[in-house]
Amino acid sequence: MTDQMNLDFMEPKEVFLSIKPEFVELLATRKKTYEFRRYKPNEPVKRIWLYVTRPECMLKYIAEVGEPVEYPTQIPEDGIGNSDFNSGLKVSKFAYPILHLDELIEGVPLDTLRKQFHFNPPQGYIYTDTFPDLVEFVNGCEIRRLY
Repeated sequence: MTDQMNLDFMEPKEVFLSIKPEFVELLATRKKTYEFRRYKPNEPVKRIWLYVTRPECMLKYIAEVGEPVEYPTQIPEDGIGNSDFNSGLKVSKFAYPILHLDELIEGVPLDTLRKQFHFNPPQGYIYTDTFPDLVEFVNGCEIRRLY
């Protein structure tokens, strides 16, 4: 009997990212269909938890994403920033398609994030399993599906 090769596929992860209010508004209204980033985490990502920066300063959205597209691969030009990505005009080299977007009815303010969960908004990305208490808290919050 030969040893069977164990193919250990990485389980997709979830990450926290920071996003400016004007960009999350475009995602929420589906005017923006991809989230663009300069980097790709080392492990596959299935959901992005979006911390909205000033003036909102709160964890407010969770996006389910598809496989990131790496430039120069082209994406559909159905959203803001997509043609710039396809033309190589963006600094970002990765485009994450937004499949679904959920909104926390009451976002988690920065004050609570820091005091209760010792969370500081990411400059890049942070895997959600770094903050299991925060994940548990958010999973108990009221969330509505925007799309």
